[in-house]
Amino acid sequence: MIIGTPASRLPEPSGRMARRRAGGRMAVVPPDRTVLLLLALYACWGSAIPAMKLMVDTVPPLGGAAAIFLLAGVVFTGAARGRPRPTRVQQRQLAIAGVLLLVGGQGLATVALTAVTASLGAILAAAIPLWVVLLGRLIGTRVSVASQVRLVAGFGGIVIVVLTAPGTAIGGAPWAVAAFCVAPILWAAGSLLTANADRPVDRVVASAVQLLAGGTVLLLVALSLGELDPTRWSDVSWTSAGAAVFLLVFDSLVGFLLYTHLLESAPAPLVSTYAYVTPLVGAVIGATVLEESLWAGAFVGGALVLGAVALELRGR
Repeated sequence: MIIGTPASRLPEPSGRMARRRAGGRMAVVPPDRTVLLLLALYACWGSAIPAMKLMVDTVPPLGGAAAIFLLAGVVFTGAARGRPRPTRVQQRQLAIAGVLLLVGGQGLATVALTAVTASLGAILAAAIPLWVVLLGRLIGTRVSVASQVRLVAGFGGIVIVVLTAPGTAIGGAPWAVAAFCVAPILWAAGSLLTANADRPVDRVVASAVQLLAGGTVLLLVALSLGELDPTRWSDVSWTSAGAAVFLLVFDSLVGFLLYTHLLESAPAPLVSTYAYVTPLVGAVIGATVLEESLWAGAFVGGALVLGAVALELRGR
């Protein structure tokens, strides 16, 4: 599952109305169409974590994630033909970023979902933009006082969610909660590395390199842990298999196409709303479709996290 393309790579707003370039001219995109595309993006990426939860019910987590990313990487490699190729330095940067994003971020989250609920995971994943800001500060990016306040509020919300989470949410496995707290940090690190490449790289090409690099490392890790043993795959349910296919098609492929199209046709602040809407969608799906119970701390802490992320993105 692709949690989200780095918010720091969003282009500058292009105007009050959604526009796109067509034949060298700016073409207006109907606002109602933009809304429909946004809703579709929310649905694709917001349902990803619940789908991951269903997948790991019977599918080995790292092996399943590796298969999804490698298949998506092959598709993007085909789509990247004829596009500008990155330099060797850029390829190395993208490969390292892919490992951070898909192994450290996505892979770790997938393993954690074998124990924690999708609702808890969605709330914790919402902190990714906050970690991007904090890690950016560590490498010299200026952080305003307002951003510092938002960081305190957002991370305070995470603390509230974790400390108040009942045993039913963490599955009796504190390690999984810790893993899901670390995963957004690694995802944010990969996002920053991607955003700070030597020069802009074609998004399709960058995604192909990252998916293949991350998927390959995940495959090797899965092999070393015995997840590719055929006996581990003998009892895979149709529900888990369907969830894996859903992640490949709607999260990795359709979601990416929707996102890139919106970047070319809609104002950046509007597109960036995915960062705080999709975690909310994931939590709602977990509570309704998967029948996971939410608790008071999840509402309070989640509101702080999503509010801090929304204000931070709006302030850019």
